[in-house]
Amino acid sequence: MEAKFLASALSFLSIFLAVYAQSLDKLVPNYDNVEQQMKFYEIRTPLVLSCNVKSETTTPLIWKKNHTNVMEVDSLKGRYKIIEAERKFIIEKTDASDDGTYSCEIEGESKTFNVIAKVAVRVPSNTAVVEGEKMSITCVVVGTAPQLSWSFGNLTLTNSTGRYVLKEDNNVQNAILTLENVTLEDRGEYKCIGRNAANEYGTKIEIATDASTVRVKGKFAALWPFLGICAEVLILCVIILIYEKRRNKSELEESDTDPQEQ
Repeated sequence: MEAKFLASALSFLSIFLAVYAQSLDKLVPNYDNVEQQMKFYEIRTPLVLSCNVKSETTTPLIWKKNHTNVMEVDSLKGRYKIIEAERKFIIEKTDASDDGTYSCEIEGESKTFNVIAKVAVRVPSNTAVVEGEKMSITCVVVGTAPQLSWSFGNLTLTNSTGRYVLKEDNNVQNAILTLENVTLEDRGEYKCIGRNAANEYGTKIEIATDASTVRVKGKFAALWPFLGICAEVLILCVIILIYEKRRNKSELEESDTDPQEQ
């Protein structure tokens, strides 16, 4: 209990010192995480960076991304605006590539933003597999430095959890969940869980999740419709055969009863 209290006190003290130090600076950025100079955003929503200038000056701020003036960054052309009067840099509709290191500079002083995109994940809503075959589900993820995990019911899945195997995809660990020799008991909801520094910061933890419902078909599930079709074809052939025999017999009887020519 004492150790936990001490850790909380040290964390509060570090935040207080960071805020106090910031109050003495000429530039005051709108950080989400002051300690680590972080700014978070959700992909496809606006990113707003601002630096309040604590001095009487009309000098405009210089905005940079990864040490390059934003005016010279190809990926930003036509997608941002700078509001000089409010000391703001805004990207109206962000994408995953808008993360990185940004900075605001004025009169020899600069402040850095570590801009991080929140994680978003997506898996197929339904996955169908035949009993005894291999199941594979890929979790598509966007965001800065994502960390993925999987769950099935109340079970957290890892490479050491029974028959489950987690693989890398596009340099993202645990992006693909595979399961060999699927059984009927493997039916259910499999959930991909994504997180990073942005999703887990603050009092409200915003973990990104998406679920795929796995449906397992029996080994012979596809055989019964095939056998049914075969039976229907066989019955149809028998009916046609009987009909042809009766028609031929009827024609033969009619020919026997016809009057002979004189």
